[in-house]
Amino acid sequence: MDTHSQLSALLDLAEQIGLTVRALPAMGESDHPGGALVRLRGREILFLDSTASLADRLDVTVRALAGRAELENRFLPPELRERLDAPPQEQP
Repeated sequence: MDTHSQLSALLDLAEQIGLTVRALPAMGESDHPGGALVRLRGREILFLDSTASLADRLDVTVRALAGRAELENRFLPPELRERLDAPPQEQP
């Protein structure tokens, strides 16, 4: 499964569990390369920087989904399960 397919599958999964996904170009410098997960008025919204690299957008999406109870009993392709179960990487 290539990186683009992984990102697409994880974004579908995010929406299936109730996250709103928005892809927008970042405005200026950001402390969150690739995007960020925010809670706004009780809803979780995953903002992805549409100008960020595919790898950065994938990392943001993985961090947003990792450790969620809703995914524990859900079948996921092994590549996705491995990404979600890996310990989070430090941000610069």
